[in-house]
Amino acid sequence: MNIREVNIKHLNAFERYFNECVTSGLDLYHGDYESYLIKRIRYSQGKGLPEGWPPMSMYLCFESDIIVGSIRVRHGTNDYIRGEIGHIGYETSPKARGQGVATTMLQWVIDNVIEDKVIVTCAEDNIGSRKVIEKCGGDYLDRLYSEEKVGYLLRYQLTPK
Repeated sequence: MNIREVNIKHLNAFERYFNECVTSGLDLYHGDYESYLIKRIRYSQGKGLPEGWPPMSMYLCFESDIIVGSIRVRHGTNDYIRGEIGHIGYETSPKARGQGVATTMLQWVIDNVIEDKVIVTCAEDNIGSRKVIEKCGGDYLDRLYSEEKVGYLLRYQLTPK
């Protein structure tokens, strides 16, 4: 597996990944794949961000020429990031789940991207994500209720080495 910062040259490979995510019901993926990718590239440049949001980089995990996962890192913070969505968000292609993709991506981000402590959250019932975060050294902080997610979230802190 190798991880690369998102780039417009990934558009063809991204179409397949995007469609798999839409089909599996991941709420984050909607609209069309090209607009989604362009928006994420712009976010990394600090352009077109929601009000008060910091720039956000997106990285894609490739197995050969197929995208098997993506991970986003927010470079800054606010109350919403600290208390609900965290600095890092990721997902794995439904066809690649259980193969270590999420662990590889998260560890790569810890080793290569973050420079200070960050928060990562997951739904309380997302056992797979909990295991990934804990395997990558996440220190449990607390459990909180999210009206947006309509359920409990677990918050962890990750510290770069």
